[in-house]
Amino acid sequence: MDPIQFFAEMRRRNVFRVAGTYFVGSWFLVQIAFTLESVMKLPEWFDALFMSLMILGAPVVIVLAWAFELTPDGFKRTEAISKENSIASQTGRKLEIAIIIGLIAIGGLLLADRFAPADGVRTARQSSNHSVAVLPFSNRSSESGDAFFADGIHDDLLTRLSKVSAFEVISRTSVMGYRNTEKRIPEIAAELGVAVILEGAVQRAGDRVRITVQLIDGVDDKHLWAENYDRALTTDNIFDIQAEITQVIARALEAVMSGEDVTAASDKPTENLAAYEAYIQSRLLMRPDNNNEADLNRSIALADKALALDPDFADAYAVKSYAQMAQYWFNGRNTIYRDAALGSISKAKELSPNNPDTLLAEAFYYYWGFRDFRTADGIFDQALKVAPNNIHAVSGKAFIARRLGRFRESAIDLSKARRLDPKTLYLIPELGLTHVLIGEFDKANEMTTLAKAMQPGSVQVAAFEAAILQFQGDAIGAYRALEPTGTLLQQAKMNYALATRNPALFNKVLEEWPEESRAPGGSPHAYRVNTIRALRVEGKNSTEETDALRNAVKLEPPSSDWSHVGSYSPIVIPGLLGDTASVKALAESYENNAPDDALAALTALGEIAEALARVGEVDLAMDYAERMRDMTGPHMFLLHQMEPGFDNLRDHPRYNKMKAEYESWNAKRTG
Repeated sequence: MDPIQFFAEMRRRNVFRVAGTYFVGSWFLVQIAFTLESVMKLPEWFDALFMSLMILGAPVVIVLAWAFELTPDGFKRTEAISKENSIASQTGRKLEIAIIIGLIAIGGLLLADRFAPADGVRTARQSSNHSVAVLPFSNRSSESGDAFFADGIHDDLLTRLSKVSAFEVISRTSVMGYRNTEKRIPEIAAELGVAVILEGAVQRAGDRVRITVQLIDGVDDKHLWAENYDRALTTDNIFDIQAEITQVIARALEAVMSGEDVTAASDKPTENLAAYEAYIQSRLLMRPDNNNEADLNRSIALADKALALDPDFADAYAVKSYAQMAQYWFNGRNTIYRDAALGSISKAKELSPNNPDTLLAEAFYYYWGFRDFRTADGIFDQALKVAPNNIHAVSGKAFIARRLGRFRESAIDLSKARRLDPKTLYLIPELGLTHVLIGEFDKANEMTTLAKAMQPGSVQVAAFEAAILQFQGDAIGAYRALEPTGTLLQQAKMNYALATRNPALFNKVLEEWPEESRAPGGSPHAYRVNTIRALRVEGKNSTEETDALRNAVKLEPPSSDWSHVGSYSPIVIPGLLGDTASVKALAESYENNAPDDALAALTALGEIAEALARVGEVDLAMDYAERMRDMTGPHMFLLHQMEPGFDNLRDHPRYNKMKAEYESWNAKRTG
């Protein structure tokens, strides 16, 4: 056939128009395939397979367009249709219209992309809420053993983001519960209180790594940005990808990164890939909810492996020292670990003195190792300068501030810690306790409600609820909070039962007191002490039990060491026995040797005041009661009013002045 006639016949049969329609349609289908791969977390070969099928389908479509024609009765072979009965020209016009519409749509999409933000990042609808949550990265590697790599990249990215002051990032503990979740993005964003959500997947194969990420608006579930990084598996590439993701998040939130932020986001702590892998495995074992001795030892061993591969890896020294201190603090207080941590910290400081992980490790060395709160306080400040949104730095600073009597500052810091880690239970009742210490009762009770909803039946939450109600003067509420705990918190339950002044309650506690717990280590006379307290509250004669206690302490003297307080402090027994000289001597001993710990001081000062009141030293007792008020506020009167040991003070003018101050404060609070 003549070539000119052949091409004319191809045109008559709409082969070119069908091919054009096919390629326009394929372009749209390929875009959909790319989106599906990202959104549905399909394997990375999905888009390549789809494109291959589209390419392979092209010659098939062209052959079919030549061989068949569309008629009112369906497709028929072209040779079977006479030219007079052919509607190919009408079909061609329809195909031309489809092609034109398709090309206009493609052009519109390309123009929209052209005039979108130059960096391809759209602004979040709630960009003023400078916060992001990074959901757990999925592992798309064929080897299940590579799951740690995806988790490690995720954890390391969170650490890097926490160094940026321009926005807040939700901690790993709070996002891990969303692994494989079926919840929609807006629901997750609302639960975590963030503007945007970052999802991702990691796949490594040999010496290549593919990291797929997408940033999604927390309000309308729309994609703000997405990227597929397919690169050689090197630490440089991993750190570069993390730095780019950090800057993308900032742009989506319209948050301005400082020069320090950019430097922190671009940090490259090691060039050794094997060392980096050992390091991220070590970090993964250092979870706040996991203080298992074996896991901590494994964490230390992996840090050592990283250091063997890269002796100048400061971050590995830091994580090692943190694991060593956690081993000391949570598993027996073996000083071997504390002493070893000092060596790790010294090396980390030598290599990178301003590294936030190094500073955190050093802060916890003083906090956990020596309860040196003031030194730790200064180091936490340094850590927060370089990692303002690190949950461990924020919460550590909050607890230190509380220990040092800065209760209002502690409440502010704990509130931020809860924003960064909203799904972690322990922060909620701790914040509630801090609120009640500064007289914010409604906020304290709100935290109790949240904690109970998060973990019903928790003994820890029950203990905090009881303490929070105690500071509000609600003795019966505090007692009832501990009722479901059985005999686990018998001493605290006894204290609250006595404050109710209801014999049925405190006698019940005495009857249920386990035999093996009546003389615990460090407090050998606990049961008899509480029996005497109960008899006196009930107005019964306690002479026999008091004499028995006096004889018992001659055989087994109670500790006079204020640093190791068991069920009762050293001053309680002398107070019950009416030993004025010993009470005064122990009060003086406390003043001379008291730890720099305001939170513990509230208990110690209360017991000193009670003991002084029992021996008739009411003016001295009021001195201590007023110190407690000065540390917290007028609402401390509620605790004094509830305590039976303060009965000797009820008519004291200074006590009544405290009462009047409280009533004035409460009128303003409720008025």
